[in-house]
Amino acid sequence: MRPARLVGWMCVTWVATWVSAGMAHAEPMRLRVGVPEGMPGYALRNGQLLIDSEPKRQLYQCVEKALGARFVWEALPARRVVQGVAEGPLDLAFPLGFNEERAARMLQSEPAWENPDVWVSLKAIDAQDKRLRLAARLGSPQHDDHHAMGYARVAGVFSYEELPRMLSQGMVDAVILPRSLYEDMKSAWPSGHRLLEGKPRSSGFYLPKPDPRQLAAPLNQAIRRCRAAQG
Repeated sequence: MRPARLVGWMCVTWVATWVSAGMAHAEPMRLRVGVPEGMPGYALRNGQLLIDSEPKRQLYQCVEKALGARFVWEALPARRVVQGVAEGPLDLAFPLGFNEERAARMLQSEPAWENPDVWVSLKAIDAQDKRLRLAARLGSPQHDDHHAMGYARVAGVFSYEELPRMLSQGMVDAVILPRSLYEDMKSAWPSGHRLLEGKPRSSGFYLPKPDPRQLAAPLNQAIRRCRAAQG
């Protein structure tokens, strides 16, 4: 081999080895992820999202690993989470219940799981009666959707923990929330309460509409694979 060719070959080999080594030690993609604060069954500790439900925790950890990402969590009021994704600086939001209003502002992922609404009341009610006094978490799909459906009185509260108190004190006829959160708060509900099935609803991730980091396709693929792995 001629000296010039030998030097060129050595340079190419060195560069390829350097690139391979760099890729092997590359940092995972860092994504800022917003989570609505104050959700029963969820907590942030040392920057990590803790979920009481084992299947849900396994699914989000599976998605994070499949994306080759490191999620940096921020707990914010629900409306600030939506604003942070729609306008910046958040890359993702999770877990959020799906509805048309959110889908109009953000890019909706494949469903991570199903989590229908439930109505909790102290007496039999007609859910079609638009005069009912209702309460839901401010900024939640339950709050926004029932306003849009024409219910005249839908109070918005800042925390889910306020809902059992409002119901037991007769301040409202019913409260509406996701079934999983109702289950996580089971000990807080007044004795003798009634449960009525509400709207079907899925939950999952939201991304910015322009998808600047091209996450939609790999995220949806990861969700499908992780759900399939869970059976």
